[in-house]
Amino acid sequence: MARQTGRIELICGPMFAGKTTALLQRLADARSAGRVVVAIQPAGDTRSGAGRLRTHGGDVVEAIAIASAPELATAAARAAVVGIDEAHFFAADLAEACRARAACGVRVIVAGVDLDHRGRMFPAIAAIAECADDVTKLTAPCARCGAPAAYTQRLVASDAPIVVGGAEAYEPRCAACFEPPAA
Repeated sequence: MARQTGRIELICGPMFAGKTTALLQRLADARSAGRVVVAIQPAGDTRSGAGRLRTHGGDVVEAIAIASAPELATAAARAAVVGIDEAHFFAADLAEACRARAACGVRVIVAGVDLDHRGRMFPAIAAIAECADDVTKLTAPCARCGAPAAYTQRLVASDAPIVVGGAEAYEPRCAACFEPPAA
């Protein structure tokens, strides 16, 4: 039997574009095909509680919370397919951890917001995009005009790179409606 070749798949876009839903569908398909699947979440994302990924539609999957990319090897040691949600919470070294898993024959599926509240690429997403075998860029309807939105508008005042929140703190916006903060 030939050794399976690993791969890296990236699902990205603004908040509320269906990234987690797409990730969970791919994981469900792999599980249905008899693959050993592990879902990973960043320890810093506390919205759904530790140990689970949740879509905005309410679908839930058990997950392992990790604080940093080096923990991925241990958390996903037995997985043939690993899904990582909210990848923008991690540092750029997540890409190297994903490459290491793929080199072991693992299919790595990564989902995350690509552009921050200023419209700049999150470092982890940029690094993963460079080495991904497949990139799926999703959009959401703009909260203002309904056009395809590629940006995430932060609604709360903060200069922090990450502010954990949902619809009370963010909304999808198209390029015409996006209002990045003053530099």
